[in-house]
Amino acid sequence: MSAKKQSSLLSFFKQSPKLNSPQSPGRRRTAKSLVPQFTSTPSRETGDPNEIPSSDTKRLHPLDFGDSPVRGGSVTKRRRIVMSSDSEEEVVNDENRFRKSSKSKLYDETAETMKSPFTSQKSSTPLSSQKFPSSPALQSEFDGERARSFVSSFQNFDDKNTSTTSLLNDSACSISTAKDNDMNETNHVGSQPELERFPHLDFDFLQPDKIRDASGRRPSDPEYCPRTLFVPESFLKQQTPGHRQWWTAKSAYFDTILFFKVGKFYEMYHMDAVIGVENLNLTYMRGKIAHCGFPEIGYGRFADQLLSRGYKVARVEQTETPSQLEDRNRKEKVKDKVVKREVCRMTSSGTRTYGVLDGNDDSNGLDSVDPTARYLLALCETEKCDESSFGFCFIDTSIGIFHLGNFVDDRGRSTLRTMLTHYPPCQILLEKFQITPATEAALNNTASTAQKEFLIAAKEYPTAESTLQLLSAKEYFDVNAAKWPKGLLEWLEIIDGIPKCKPEGAGCISALGAVIWYLKRCLIDVDMLTMRKFECYVPPTLLNVRTGNTETTGEGTASETYWDDRILVLDGISLHNLNIVSSSFKSRKQLSDPTASKYSLFNTINRCSTPFGKRLLHQWVCAPICDPKMLRQRQDAIVWLADPSCSEFLIQAKECLRALPDVERLLQKIHTFGLKYRRDAHPDGRAVMFEQIKYNRRKINDLLTVLEGFEKIRELSQLYRRNRSDDSPELLELCLGNYFPDITKDLEHFQRGFDHQKARRDGTIIPTRGTDAEYDQGLEEIQMCEQMLRQYLKEVQRELRCPSIKFIEEGKSRFHLEIPDSLTTSLSHNFELKSSRKGFKRYTTPESQRLLEQLVAAEVSLDNIRHDLMRRIFADFDSRHGLWSSAMKRVASFDVLVSFAVYSKTCGLSLCRPSFVYDVEKPVLFIKKGYHPCLSGEAARTFNSRATFIPNSVELGGSKPATILLTGPNMGGKSTIMRQVAVLVVLAQMGSLVPAQEMALSPVDRIFTRIGASDRISAGQSTFHVELTEANIILRNATQHSLVVMDELGRGTSTFDGTAIAYSVLRDLADRLRCRSFFSTHYHNLCSAVECDTNIRMMHMACVVENENEEDPTLENVSFLYTLVDGVCPKSYGFFAAKVSGIQHDVIRSAFVAARRIADRHVSLNSKLKSLKLSVENGMSLEDIRDAINAL
Repeated sequence: MSAKKQSSLLSFFKQSPKLNSPQSPGRRRTAKSLVPQFTSTPSRETGDPNEIPSSDTKRLHPLDFGDSPVRGGSVTKRRRIVMSSDSEEEVVNDENRFRKSSKSKLYDETAETMKSPFTSQKSSTPLSSQKFPSSPALQSEFDGERARSFVSSFQNFDDKNTSTTSLLNDSACSISTAKDNDMNETNHVGSQPELERFPHLDFDFLQPDKIRDASGRRPSDPEYCPRTLFVPESFLKQQTPGHRQWWTAKSAYFDTILFFKVGKFYEMYHMDAVIGVENLNLTYMRGKIAHCGFPEIGYGRFADQLLSRGYKVARVEQTETPSQLEDRNRKEKVKDKVVKREVCRMTSSGTRTYGVLDGNDDSNGLDSVDPTARYLLALCETEKCDESSFGFCFIDTSIGIFHLGNFVDDRGRSTLRTMLTHYPPCQILLEKFQITPATEAALNNTASTAQKEFLIAAKEYPTAESTLQLLSAKEYFDVNAAKWPKGLLEWLEIIDGIPKCKPEGAGCISALGAVIWYLKRCLIDVDMLTMRKFECYVPPTLLNVRTGNTETTGEGTASETYWDDRILVLDGISLHNLNIVSSSFKSRKQLSDPTASKYSLFNTINRCSTPFGKRLLHQWVCAPICDPKMLRQRQDAIVWLADPSCSEFLIQAKECLRALPDVERLLQKIHTFGLKYRRDAHPDGRAVMFEQIKYNRRKINDLLTVLEGFEKIRELSQLYRRNRSDDSPELLELCLGNYFPDITKDLEHFQRGFDHQKARRDGTIIPTRGTDAEYDQGLEEIQMCEQMLRQYLKEVQRELRCPSIKFIEEGKSRFHLEIPDSLTTSLSHNFELKSSRKGFKRYTTPESQRLLEQLVAAEVSLDNIRHDLMRRIFADFDSRHGLWSSAMKRVASFDVLVSFAVYSKTCGLSLCRPSFVYDVEKPVLFIKKGYHPCLSGEAARTFNSRATFIPNSVELGGSKPATILLTGPNMGGKSTIMRQVAVLVVLAQMGSLVPAQEMALSPVDRIFTRIGASDRISAGQSTFHVELTEANIILRNATQHSLVVMDELGRGTSTFDGTAIAYSVLRDLADRLRCRSFFSTHYHNLCSAVECDTNIRMMHMACVVENENEEDPTLENVSFLYTLVDGVCPKSYGFFAAKVSGIQHDVIRSAFVAARRIADRHVSLNSKLKSLKLSVENGMSLEDIRDAINAL
């Protein structure tokens, strides 16, 4: 579509109303409140703001407020392309064409030029030569004030006392002259840039020292709300009606970018426009105020770009037509010039639902969406002595499941860190002034990239009692608490029909209230709560404690039933240290190692084909199991699927799985489409959308996509049943076999319900008979009325003995009796003449009028049903949600099992089935020729035969000591072998096959890791403090069934202190806890101190030294064998590591000399102490002892 010049919307914000203008619909209405409900007027040219411009017309004024002193014929044009709504591709192409070809002109030639801060004289530059530097690169060309804009003022507030004043920095609109360097050199005239400021930068109420929230509170006030803005009434009265609407909305959503509907376009003004130009590659429109926009159909793409940058977006829609405006003015006896506008949706990073407006075309909009979950978390903290109790609620709004729970945490917030790692949030709601420094440090460290919002207690963060009152609302769960969702009732007790919160549930119910408050602000609270999905979440660190099963067969020996319903606990530290899931998963901060995500265990084994399967795999990876029955079921299923005889079935199953859409998210979308509340009470139900047909097509496409998906699922179940055998695994039978729910009849119901192709093409659903009872009844009533009219016509024909009498059924003469002139003289007084034509006259009778009124009433009723038909079809589908959800969950489990099977066939390694032993006296872990599943598998796939990864055998517990003290050269593989053992245990307890020749173990209830050296600056914790904190968690929480990995404990302090602490911790692990442990060290004195301890086994990583030299270490070459062998490594070969690192040889030699000097002094001191000891034993006098000590 070719670019066309369009008339400007400048009049939308002109401030000098021309009240006597014929276009002016009436007086201006002042804003009475800051409630986000607004108003627009008919277009000057068309008189109808709802008229959709055709593709061959200019973009006219969608709204005209009668305020502009400019005549319609002389309206200033702006170079703005009309972007066709027929296809998104055309929109993109036209935008790109426009951006390349048009030169954006900020100001009209007649606009008054502001004085530059660098010169006292006024200078005027022709508009054609002016350019606006919209990027930092261009702004840097100027030496004066920069165009800093308001970008930072709309980012989320991370601190509860954040002052908005610090965010409102001045910005300037810079306009440079068009004189280039050559011209300057020729004319010998220096070009001084001319700077002009956008008006919003000088508004008094936006200045940092005067800014207030909507309630008039300053940032220093404890209850200051940075989400709102105080806009003076006097300022609003000076604005045009359209501008007044925008400022009213901005007052309620100050921290949000407003997409403000004007005609067929979303417009952005003032500080929002600056952000739009800088982030969306839009172009400023003409006029003094900052202003830009884009067509309605581009909402999804532009909103996604801002959301991905951390902004919030509010969509403001027109919710009244011009005819409705006229009716309202007549009924309320007012003369409003503008139709109402309301905020229909506020979206943040944690509240995305991927609705129909978020799509880019008519295909399934979820296909290109990241499948990982995005959680909105509310945290309620209560401090008690050295501990804090937490209540929490989190939800992924694209799925609609609320998770509630509580726990008591230690000073290090280890349980909180684990929850944040298992379910990483992208947005966190906190109660203002109720978060302790330790919790704040944990949030900043573990969820550093999550947006944090501080809510005012009671008002925005409700108490538990207020939350229960809120849930009793009719649009939520009603007053009958006994029928509330089961997952919610677990935290309540019903007394005389009134819900009361259990003492332990107060925190999580209050957190639920905060989530509901925020969802209501986003206008999706009813969408989420009516899903009625609540689950009780128990943190992994507490799950094994709450199982209540402590059955043992003897002292320290756990029976098989002991492990029922237990899991392998992986806390946040272990997940990070073992790289189980990448830290970038779900809005988490990237690791310093850019390849860490690639080599994570999750990415290594992830062969899932469905988005919901990938989300389930993430849960399995974070919480491996100990339950014997479940482990056997998973192992049996994976072995069966990986068998060569099932290769063809596996290929076909993968093809079916790959064809599935994100069914889990589509179920939530269709639930929203089917809500009657959305039609009757939600602002979106009143919104005037210019692309409604396209949006209807998207809704229908979502329904048809999910129906096609479940048809594929049914085919997958049938495929399995054709290929199963008598010994098919029990878990596969649960997933796709006889236990799979029968969805055939339900699918046939919707297959017969309407014409799918016609609905997809026309954007409307016409149900077949038998699909919708009310619609069928409406059709029958019309047919009955028409039958009665036909019967009455026959009676008239029979009475007048004229079969040519007929009904006129079109136009205004509908169902008038057309009678020949020859019979009119004999008609009774019941026949009333209405019209005539040559040879005939048309009459009505009281009976025909009565029958016609019945028909019209039936038709009106059917029309109302038709308008609601699409929603009713969606609601009908959603009424079977339990059935669809059950089928989806089973397919998700099957997808994960297939992923494990495909991994075992494609990893390039030889795998074995781990064997679990239960009734053993001591916990055991035996691995024969095991590989690291992430590193070795990637090496085998990447380098083929050139890659060599050395397998290692490990035995902990059983007949061997449970603790290994590991030494070896720097870079010799100590950390790798320890991680390898831990990751193999995780993989084994997920039920997978493992890369080893043989593996046997008793279940591990928790893996602890103390690896690496790093501080926590935000928490004020040094490197050594972090080391000891993690060691303390291990010593306090480890059991005999745990696996502990400690790498070089004590290196954060002096050698002597570090050795002493490492010695004490090692002895406590080996002698008291007696859990399976790996303990690496470079302290050789530590090896000497524990060499006689039978609970500790000395092992090291082998190496070969060439050209070993006692005088010059730079001549040595160390070859690492990466093999675990018995004994103690004689040296750490740190100087070789320095050599490999590139440190100069002179520096290495100097360090070597210093090391020998220190060692000699240490040896000399030891010999003197031994001599002194002998002298004392031989009767040395006290005075001589004192002199000897002084000499030392």
